[in-house]
Amino acid sequence: MERGEEKTIVIVDDEEPMRDYLREVLTHEGYDCRCFAGSLAALAYMASGAERADLILTEINMPGMGGVDLLRKVKTVSPELPVILISALYGVGLAIEALKGGAADYLLKPAQPDEVATLVARHLDHPDHEGRRQAMRGALRKFLWLPDHYHKSGERVQEVFDVLGFKRYETLQHSKRVAAYAVLLGAAKKLPTEELGHLELGALLHDIGKIAIPHNVLMKAGPLNDEEWEVMRLHPQIGWELLSEFPELGAEAEIVYSHHERFDGKGYPRRLKAHDIPLGARIFSIVDTLDAITSDRPYRSRQPLEAARAEIKKRSGSQFDPFLVGALEELPDGALLKVRLDYADTESPRQTALQPALLTT
Repeated sequence: MERGEEKTIVIVDDEEPMRDYLREVLTHEGYDCRCFAGSLAALAYMASGAERADLILTEINMPGMGGVDLLRKVKTVSPELPVILISALYGVGLAIEALKGGAADYLLKPAQPDEVATLVARHLDHPDHEGRRQAMRGALRKFLWLPDHYHKSGERVQEVFDVLGFKRYETLQHSKRVAAYAVLLGAAKKLPTEELGHLELGALLHDIGKIAIPHNVLMKAGPLNDEEWEVMRLHPQIGWELLSEFPELGAEAEIVYSHHERFDGKGYPRRLKAHDIPLGARIFSIVDTLDAITSDRPYRSRQPLEAARAEIKKRSGSQFDPFLVGALEELPDGALLKVRLDYADTESPRQTALQPALLTT
């Protein structure tokens, strides 16, 4: 980065070693860093107008004013200034609070140097001026008010997902495919049109909770450790919390909340069993696995449809509802392959948060 392009990052952390670590990492990347042990000192610096801050990187748990309160204060006067939270603390409540406060992103400690540098560069190169939270709400409202909500065009779906920022986490094509597969399976079981609509949108939004998962957990290249898995497995509940603010999305919210439950009760987050799992979520779990097996992944190549059918049948009664597995077996290969062709991947596979274990847990 040339000196004339140097940007200023405000680092706020009550632990001096952490401040020094972050400053060293980001100075090496060419940023000008201003470090503070507390939120009030950081606010005083920014209020002085001595120089313009381009990004704030703050710990959450600090004496006095914590990072989330700092986030709120900053957003009242500088709504476009990106604020990244970095902390060993994480939970559903904190995640929702951070989103509502307008946090640009979240890093879970310990964060590696490349994780810090990559995330900071991402927000300085592509600032999110409107805020993901407000964009999500606006996009969903606009989408739901369309008169042809259950017969939407690909362009409208693209608009919604672009605003939601889903391309950061997984391809839009995956979400389109699982929605189409889910409708095929639901129609085979003669679900009413309205229920098919709920099923389709619930499938499209199934991973919306990942918008609040710490970036370095979500995008980790290698296997997740136990602590990271605990964080990752919060995304269905976070998604449910987000969608629960929209009364008209009750059925979709339940699909999002339950899409990692298993028929034998060994899923998460509520360990629901058999028909306690909403029908839409039972349908989704089958088609999600179908798509995972027949799609390229960074750790393996796609497998043929026959292999996916065999694997799903093998898990009938354990992971999947046997009644719905039987319905899948009756769907012709041609109908399933057409979905694959209609929504073919447009991006090369990347190492994302879709770890192999997600296919079985």
